Amino acid sequence: MTHGARTLMAIFAVIALGLLAFGGVTRGFAAITADGVRRIDLERAPRTLPALSMIDQAGKTLSLADYGSASGYTTFVTLLYTSCDTICRTSASGLTFLQQEIRNRGLEGRVRLLTLSFDPFNDTPAVLAKHARSLGADASLWRSATVTRATDLEPMLKLFDIVVIPDGLGGYSHNAALFRIDERGKLIKAYDVDRADLALADYLYNKSEP
Repeated sequence: MTHGARTLMAIFAVIALGLLAFGGVTRGFAAITADGVRRIDLERAPRTLPALSMIDQAGKTLSLADYGSASGYTTFVTLLYTSCDTICRTSASGLTFLQQEIRNRGLEGRVRLLTLSFDPFNDTPAVLAKHARSLGADASLWRSATVTRATDLEPMLKLFDIVVIPDGLGGYSHNAALFRIDERGKLIKAYDVDRADLALADYLYNKSEP
């Protein structure tokens, strides 16, 4: 084999390995963003909610796994921290929209909302309650909570594929999404955080009849 042929084969091998690797991280070229990959991963393999110790805006303790059993409820979830002035406001606005639609469509017995703070050191129950009031959150539909143990924070973020990095100014840089837990208690879908309308439409299209 000539030197030129060996070089050509090496180039083809590198290209093939590159395509193989790219195909893997893009789930067979089906997604080109991290959000897209997460969406595909959730739909292919819904996730079980772990037993993470939490406390809500009323000071009541709960486990995230409480949302992980069959209940007949669909739960829309978003993660934020209450002093965030950027994307978290979009997340909260999405749940405000959903709360109104739940009422308008008489879905109170089938759909509920959950906000999870990843800043448990500042987002105490009192702060969560103040934040909920500022959003007009109805406690019978919309619960806010955060972890009670620092060791539970990373598992919570990993469950939702949320990356949080301190920004050096007392806040955080982070990604965001609107998540859906189905009636079986499985984390099944992620939507763009600014498209709560599409998340609701997807639920309405796929929901089973009562």
